[in-house]
Amino acid sequence: MLDKKYKFSRILLILIIIVLTFELFRDTFTKTGDFIGYVLVGNHVMKGENIYTNPLINTWPPFFSIASVPIAIVDNFNKYLVRFIWLSLSILAMYKVIKYVVKMTIRKQITLFPINNDNIFSQYKINVLHWLILVPVMVILRYWLDNLANIQINIFMLFFAVMTIYFFTQNKDILAALILAFSISLKVYTIFLLLYFIVKREYKISLFTILFTFAFASIPFLVFGIEQTLDYYSFWYHSAVEPFASVAHKNQSFFSMLRSLLTHESPGVNQPLNKEIYINILNLPLQEVKIVSYTLLAIAGAIVLFIFRKKIETRDSLKNFMEYALVLTVIPILSPLAWKAYFIFLFPAYFLNYLFIYNYKNRLNIKLYYLLKVFYFLSIILTVFSTELFLGSYWSDMMEVYSAITIGTILIAINIIIIYIFYDKFVKEV
Repeated sequence: MLDKKYKFSRILLILIIIVLTFELFRDTFTKTGDFIGYVLVGNHVMKGENIYTNPLINTWPPFFSIASVPIAIVDNFNKYLVRFIWLSLSILAMYKVIKYVVKMTIRKQITLFPINNDNIFSQYKINVLHWLILVPVMVILRYWLDNLANIQINIFMLFFAVMTIYFFTQNKDILAALILAFSISLKVYTIFLLLYFIVKREYKISLFTILFTFAFASIPFLVFGIEQTLDYYSFWYHSAVEPFASVAHKNQSFFSMLRSLLTHESPGVNQPLNKEIYINILNLPLQEVKIVSYTLLAIAGAIVLFIFRKKIETRDSLKNFMEYALVLTVIPILSPLAWKAYFIFLFPAYFLNYLFIYNYKNRLNIKLYYLLKVFYFLSIILTVFSTELFLGSYWSDMMEVYSAITIGTILIAINIIIIYIFYDKFVKEV
């Protein structure tokens, strides 16, 4: 028999499986979500039509449309089968993310079965019932379900990022570069990992990532021709890359938050009596808002770069994984558009926070421990308990108006930086 304290874990795990299974079959028959756009652009490629006929649907680079062709082919055969396959692979990809994050941090393999006479923790293995696994999974479950409900690609993007990091820690730079380049070519925002490798002077993976990215970016020239491809890249850049982050409550980008605070623009949520909401403290011209945004980002970036200035010594160390996790954490808020489903990238950060706060608490300075714990719970409240499930549609939208998810992400990122600074006082390498 398992220890009594893990009986509740078993119930919790069963509930998670039931919820994921329900979501899998429910979303297989849905007719909404980003997946419609994937099918649409894939069909445009096959029919020789303009892939940016609807720029509100297709905000991705030209290569993404070509990569969507297999999706469109299967959808034309059976639209339910392709959704079932995509959703099943999404669940599998997230499980792999959890598996490799655990492997790179505590050096253990996840198992579904009891270990050594019903124990759930051993020198080399950890059972999925352990709180170290279940708590971060529960925290991130909201975003997992968001990605399934909208049939989105973000779980796969996180998977590509984690696998890039894993192969990098195994000194397989070329394979890591290939995976990273593929993900950058699809949706760009994992380019922050490339920037990290460049800053850390990891020249081999940086060079090969750039070369592979150019190779993937060249494929549209073979499919569409030179002139058409140049037109596509120009249109995509001017419509999706160049514009500053829009003010919309669902956009939880750092830049959108500052634009809401510094310009007199409505985030799109009305109060009772249909009165628009404005939260700005200043009314600056958009150009000045850009200057303020990039200045604050430059200052914060300079501080972080100073803290992480040393070249990587041991790629697979727990301390270095904290750097990787911080990069993944800031990806959503530094993207011009940061829809809620993007914040699936917070899983490594929440896992690390739980690992240190609850497994190394006896080694932490008591004041620092409580500061980390307060930030941890505040972050969870802002990023998880701001959902419609807990607050309802209106108040959930209101939390987004005030950039709850953005602020919660910043708090969990600050925690990682604090732990990193005091790391040598907290723990010896595991």
